[in-house]
Amino acid sequence: MKSAGWQGGGVAESSVHRSMKDVVRRELERESYRVVEEPLYPPGRWLWWDSYRPDLLGYRREGQTEEIVLVECETHPNMKRFSRKNYRSVWFQPGLFLMGSVRRILAVPRGGLRGVDMKLRNGWEIWVVGRDAPMEKAPAMDTT
Repeated sequence: MKSAGWQGGGVAESSVHRSMKDVVRRELERESYRVVEEPLYPPGRWLWWDSYRPDLLGYRREGQTEEIVLVECETHPNMKRFSRKNYRSVWFQPGLFLMGSVRRILAVPRGGLRGVDMKLRNGWEIWVVGRDAPMEKAPAMDTT
């Protein structure tokens, strides 16, 4: 059965997924990120990935630090499916004389945490997203 809004050629985005991306986008913009939704390709030679497309890509520079954020919104979290995404292929080279970091966020809807393996926090923040704002933000654990 085709979902409402199906245009052919692909899978229609659910209203929950759309809402989650909007909430996370607003939050990142409050944190001074410039945000692009589902970029078709990396924005420049300083950032690269292979067979991967994040739901949201954010960039900010503060002082001598450049930071990117990769966001995956999972309406029905499934760690087997999530682990097949090629997010490990991301390569980031900050500008000369600048520090750089990659921040990763997995956004799930309220009630979606039961499908998330908390070992994922070894590299990802996990946000539980409500209708209008993030309800909970579990920071990534420091792996250094």
